[in-house]
Amino acid sequence: MGFLFDLIKSLLWFFAIVYVAIPLLFYFLPAVSHTLIFMTAVKWPFANYSDPRTHGVKYESRNFYLNVEPGIVLGCWQILPKALYRRDQSSSRSEREFDELLAQQGYPIVMYMHGNTWTRSAAHRVLLYNMLSELNLHVIAFDYRGFGDSTGMASEEGINRDVQAMYRWISERSGENPILLWGHSLGTAIATRLGQEACHSDVRRPAGLVLEAPFNNLAEVVRHHPFTYMFRWLPWFEQTIVQPCAKNDLNFNTDLRIRHLCFPLLFLHAKDDRIIPFHLAKKLEQEAKDAGVDTTFIEFDHPHNYGHKYIINAPELPDVVYEFVQHCISQDHVISSNAK
Repeated sequence: MGFLFDLIKSLLWFFAIVYVAIPLLFYFLPAVSHTLIFMTAVKWPFANYSDPRTHGVKYESRNFYLNVEPGIVLGCWQILPKALYRRDQSSSRSEREFDELLAQQGYPIVMYMHGNTWTRSAAHRVLLYNMLSELNLHVIAFDYRGFGDSTGMASEEGINRDVQAMYRWISERSGENPILLWGHSLGTAIATRLGQEACHSDVRRPAGLVLEAPFNNLAEVVRHHPFTYMFRWLPWFEQTIVQPCAKNDLNFNTDLRIRHLCFPLLFLHAKDDRIIPFHLAKKLEQEAKDAGVDTTFIEFDHPHNYGHKYIINAPELPDVVYEFVQHCISQDHVISSNAK
């Protein structure tokens, strides 16, 4: 009888901690939701980002740092197109040479915005950089504030200032080369906001946007994320776990912003993505279509096991990206001609 009483007491304590204390932590402590949304602590300790090649980057590259505002410095990589690769690298290119190569005509530029967790050096991201270089595209990859070796603490508004600064830096050096945005997961919301604001300001408009594993808004992600599965039945789930995100200035409302884009979109999503459910990407696509945005959606079936971050393994991906880039360039030329 004593054993049964102890078991019941233990179960009650477990229930109180898991189903009461944890939701209350979300509700009362903004740092909890920020930590779980951005997960900046998930990175290799003592990682050295100074030489991208040590992380698997195949083509000529450099590490550099961008000052955004006082106290905020972003760690960045520039990876050259394959066609600009020098086999003899006994002498390294200067910073000025790397800058000037961004303006060399015929090489579009991809500004890559990663998702939460890890850094610009994550293996699946490096595979993507290499593929883009082989398509003769420049790649600019960087870590937002708080990620990798970038300084500061992550926040939705702070990260938006980071990408604005990065985009201005690229625009100032790109000459007439088209600039495409690429976002993955959380980075899709970040890239969409950047694109929307560029469409409605005096800065140069991007030529196109790739949304890899996108979602419609953060609240929907929280409702469907594997982490929240065990809490969804709670009567106070919405009030204590979902709603505090907005209260803590975490919205990432891509569905409200995507309607105002002025360039083509490419959606890439795996049906077996367990982090961002496929149907959230379809909801977002519908928002774009309803607003008349030029949209292409490529889906990847379950048997391939691409999940949330391995669409890079799809053998057809280089052709898909190449065709999209060509489409963006042609549309960009039409708009530029009409503007003259």
